[in-house]
Amino acid sequence: MKLLSLIAILFSSTAFAGDLEWSGNYRIEGTKVNGTEMGDRSKQYILHHLTLNPKINAYDGLTIQGRFDIMNGSTDLYPNSQVGQFFGSSVNTSPTANTANSTNTATLSDNEKSDMIAINQLYLTYAHEFGVLTVGRAPIHFGLGMSYNAGTGAFDHWFDNRDMVAYKFTTGNLSFMPVMAKLAENTPGFSDDVDDYMLQFQYDNPESDLKIGVLYRMRHAGRHGNDTPGAPIFGDPTGVPANGVAPYKGTFWNVFLSRYITDSLRFGTEVGVQKGRTGVIAGLGQVEMNGLGVAVELDYIPKDSKFNAFLRAGMATGDDPNTPNTYEGYIFDRNYDVAFILFNHPVGNYDAFRTQASRNTTIRNSNVVDTEAISNVLYLSPSFKYKWTDKFDSQLGLTYAQLSTDPLSNKGVDKNVGLEVDVTLTYKPHDGVQWVNRVGVLAPGDAFKGGSMDYTTKTVLGLETKAAISF
Repeated sequence: MKLLSLIAILFSSTAFAGDLEWSGNYRIEGTKVNGTEMGDRSKQYILHHLTLNPKINAYDGLTIQGRFDIMNGSTDLYPNSQVGQFFGSSVNTSPTANTANSTNTATLSDNEKSDMIAINQLYLTYAHEFGVLTVGRAPIHFGLGMSYNAGTGAFDHWFDNRDMVAYKFTTGNLSFMPVMAKLAENTPGFSDDVDDYMLQFQYDNPESDLKIGVLYRMRHAGRHGNDTPGAPIFGDPTGVPANGVAPYKGTFWNVFLSRYITDSLRFGTEVGVQKGRTGVIAGLGQVEMNGLGVAVELDYIPKDSKFNAFLRAGMATGDDPNTPNTYEGYIFDRNYDVAFILFNHPVGNYDAFRTQASRNTTIRNSNVVDTEAISNVLYLSPSFKYKWTDKFDSQLGLTYAQLSTDPLSNKGVDKNVGLEVDVTLTYKPHDGVQWVNRVGVLAPGDAFKGGSMDYTTKTVLGLETKAAISF
């Protein structure tokens, strides 16, 4: 209540008008997917969520920024996310027969369950002639957002942040930024922390529209702070969990390039490589990481034309179940979407993309939102947009994919993931306001049969309507 009162005072006060800025985004979305397990099961839900971003200009060059997430369902299935709150958030607290009443049962209740305000960012920046200092819990984003994504899109459900100290040195078009981040401070005097050490080089030339970036990250966890899970995420199903056994040390490289080849044609690509040791003991030793991901984007946006075309293509290696001492999987950030259903909403009867390291695969696909990610695939996704008026446009998207690696050991899984067709109609009555309606049809390939498992592969149909107000 105190925080809500503070927000109300800040919004209503005129004394701070020159020192305080607010931005944010409110969205509401309804989704229905028929055939989540490529059979008769389906799911449908409505979500809504509000993000408020205050910015206090304390002194010249010194700012304090934050982020408040409201109606985020953070205590439910998707902690530390901006998925949003379901319509129909029940007050039910599983009472006994003798304690049931209107305050703890849905059938007798007159109100919904209240939600907490989540503070997901709070950081200070000091900008001067030599660079920018950042201290606090800050967002992290790099390149195309393939691996590091701050989740600033109007309909993004996930975000990346760090408790960090960073300094960005800038000279001309070139910048260099070392970052020290703390993922976990367990006990101050024990070898049980998890730390990120990062270096980012960036070249931005506005005259040639050329952007080049390199990001290096080394993550280290002490032996007693290594909570990397054992089976079956990394390696052998008999793998021993890492905590107290061996340290985690992973190195991650991302290289990014983007430029406008002509006034109408933009090209962008990002490559990510991960290597290192997980500390999980399986087979003859520790499970090592060795993954690769590539994303390519091509945008054709001619001036004074109602027609635009886009291409999204790429690949991500998948974990081979026949190599228990190596984890080859590379998983894209869940905000990086190329289709409505594929790599977005989990479908099928098994984990074909081997993304268990980024989502809970023990929950049925009909009971989760868009938790799937790009991994273990090669994909090609062209789309075509036509702008009917200043307020209406429509888009046709096609997505085809094949598996990189057989996800099941000795089952003879086919590589054909299938073809998805998406049709989208968008209405934008004002700047910062949009209403999106989309239909998606996935014709599953034989990869979802699971080889000799012979799972059913019926057509999947998705429907979506969503609106967002950004301010």
